[in-house]
Amino acid sequence: MKALALCLSAVLGFSLVGCSSVSPTVDGKTHVYSLKQQCPTLLEMNVGQTLELTLPENPTTGYIWQVAKPQNILKVEEIYQQDPLKGQQAMVGVGGEKLFRFSALQPGEEWIHVKHSRPWEQNAIDEWRCRVRVS
Repeated sequence: MKALALCLSAVLGFSLVGCSSVSPTVDGKTHVYSLKQQCPTLLEMNVGQTLELTLPENPTTGYIWQVAKPQNILKVEEIYQQDPLKGQQAMVGVGGEKLFRFSALQPGEEWIHVKHSRPWEQNAIDEWRCRVRVS
């Protein structure tokens, strides 16, 4: 019975270790997400830290990722990188990735909301949200 309790304690301990890092970081300062990764309920950041969000995009279709509302405490950078073609020059119609870089400028709380839509339409075909608290 003691062996079973010890075994269960070890399994529970190892499972909690996996949950200790709620937000994936590259260097301890940069939180990295993609479309497939959800943000935690509340992401805690410090001033100077960054959240990077990489999303698949093909602007030639008219659908782009855009920040849905202005940010007050976060600086936003958007970078589009076309997928590399082996041995060829960049071509129209080839998709790529959009990188959003949100840098924490001052303490406060903010919602990051990006949507995938055509700029002239109200309905988004996809969205990504994250509630951020900066201290």
